[in-house]
Amino acid sequence: MPSRAGLRRAFSGLLDAIAARLGLTLTISALLMMGLLAGLYVERSAQQAEESRQVFSDRHIRNGFMSMTDVQRLVLIFQQAKEHGGFRPETRSDFIAASDFLYARAQHFRQSLEGQVESDYAQEAVRSVDAVVEIADRAATATGDLSALWQEMLAANNEARRALTIFLEDMGRLQNEVMQDQARAVREQRLVVLASIFGMTVVGLASLLLLRREVTARNARIRAERHVEHLAYFDQLTDLPNRVQFHGYLTERLLRPEPVTLVLLDLDDFKGVNDTYGHAAGDAVLRHVAGLLSRLAAAAQGLAARLGGDEFAIALPTDDPGALTRTLAQLLQDARNGMSFKGEGLSIGLSIGYATSTRLGQGRPPSLDKFFRVVDFALYYSKSSGRGRFTEYDSALEGRFRERQSMVEELPHAITGGGLDIYLQPKVRIPGGTIYGFEALVRWNRGGQVVSPDEFIKVAEECGLIYDIDRHVMDVATGLLARFNRDHASDLSISVNLSALHFNSRRIVEWVREALATSGLGTGLLTVEITETAELRDWQEAQAVMADLRALGARIAIDDFGVGYSSLAYLRSKVVDEVKIDRSIVEMIETSDEARFLLDGVLSIAGNLGLEVVVEGVESRAQLEALEKMGSTRAQGFYFGEAVPADQALAALSKVTVAAPVAAVSG
Repeated sequence: MPSRAGLRRAFSGLLDAIAARLGLTLTISALLMMGLLAGLYVERSAQQAEESRQVFSDRHIRNGFMSMTDVQRLVLIFQQAKEHGGFRPETRSDFIAASDFLYARAQHFRQSLEGQVESDYAQEAVRSVDAVVEIADRAATATGDLSALWQEMLAANNEARRALTIFLEDMGRLQNEVMQDQARAVREQRLVVLASIFGMTVVGLASLLLLRREVTARNARIRAERHVEHLAYFDQLTDLPNRVQFHGYLTERLLRPEPVTLVLLDLDDFKGVNDTYGHAAGDAVLRHVAGLLSRLAAAAQGLAARLGGDEFAIALPTDDPGALTRTLAQLLQDARNGMSFKGEGLSIGLSIGYATSTRLGQGRPPSLDKFFRVVDFALYYSKSSGRGRFTEYDSALEGRFRERQSMVEELPHAITGGGLDIYLQPKVRIPGGTIYGFEALVRWNRGGQVVSPDEFIKVAEECGLIYDIDRHVMDVATGLLARFNRDHASDLSISVNLSALHFNSRRIVEWVREALATSGLGTGLLTVEITETAELRDWQEAQAVMADLRALGARIAIDDFGVGYSSLAYLRSKVVDEVKIDRSIVEMIETSDEARFLLDGVLSIAGNLGLEVVVEGVESRAQLEALEKMGSTRAQGFYFGEAVPADQALAALSKVTVAAPVAAVSG
């Protein structure tokens, strides 16, 4: 065994050898070789890490999270449509846009995976998103009951969430495996790193870079998860809670013994703000109203939410009538004070309906569905009673609500069971008073009592029955006039009023085509009337529909002309054949210079544009004489004959020639 002195001599000799040029050269060469080997080893490890990194690229993780977000957004929009009983135009537009966005996301997801990730989990995730897109494509064109498609969508949504979650977990597993491989490589390089400063530096830098990348990816995942949660429960534009969160909050409140008041709000003439100032102004108004509601709810320890479009809701933990009245009155006033947008002062009108759980529940909390239905009816009453007001759902409104529900239940049977009667009112030429056609009107014979259209048409529009009613009137009226014309060798025309809702889709064109073909009514003898004050959501689409109707041989008339705000737009549209002057102008023609000036102007403009003018509401000889002096040639009103059942009107007309004076016909 070597002695201690021998060991010291050997170590001293080694130091001397290293200090020599040859030894130094050999040592440095050995260190460089070790550094080179360490570098090659590290480079090989880095290549393996890059190959594995491509598999779990954060782009794939991001695509997975965003696909989950887009699917959830699509389901939420579909849920709104189902709760409303079908797609509204604005909801359908949002749904189609979300579906298109999800389709693009799925394509990008698939392309990013090709050549990089070949796992079954990745392919299953892409297929599950494609399945949601396929159901959305069918739902976008669906009409009627959405229950079946909704169930399919729910199942597809659950499957997509499951597949995407598994895919993301698999990406996380791969990431952990790569990190473990890197840790093992560092351990294996420990001796090389200790022997080479270069190796230690490289490994240290690589470790720092990997650590930084891991922290960045973790933060990105946290931000994505928070964003997904925010989208699920908050409205993006106003940052208020959305319908999902509000429903959950109100459901939980109804389970408590404390009272709660549900308030529904709707902006008055919000479409007018968008049309006049642009959608940026509309968004600013929505955010302004959201701020008002948010402050109100915070002060009352309640919750405000945006349900969609210009519809808002508030849940207030009180049933005190005085407090509610003061709160809502102040809210209306704050809204009327308005806001400024790009130097323009905008006044905001609100219509409000509300109900308390204590009054509605009568000892037990009402269901969420009933709560919303009755408050929505109170809101409807506020809007129909002049807007800019609030209405409580009380016992008086309860009677109106039940009457409305009764109408909704009875109307389908009235349509199919012959409860709707067609009335005809003559349209005449002046001077002379000869009948050249009729306007078809509908009356509801409800239990032996005639119900005016003013009472049930609005209900029919809201519950979707207006399509069946208007088609029934169209088919019966055209058939009656066609048969009368054939039997009496006449060419009487018929005018039919249609809801503005029809002019937002093309199916009315097929209805008119079928009615004309079935009845055999002559070309140019059918006039389709639309009220000037009707809200046409898409004027360009409405013009296209009117043009298609004219191509079928139908004429287009603007009813109640002179009381709306789009008169010039109608006159310039070049798709109108007839203008019907509203009775409110005729009532003042004997005493108002302004009314005579307006009528004279319309007659002059219509004549220059080749339009016919029918003056409605003529009730006296003096009014008729004034119209004759102004050159009016067509009129309608009680003076010539009121609306009577169709068979009675045609039977009376068949006893005389069509050219006979109306006074002789109507008696």
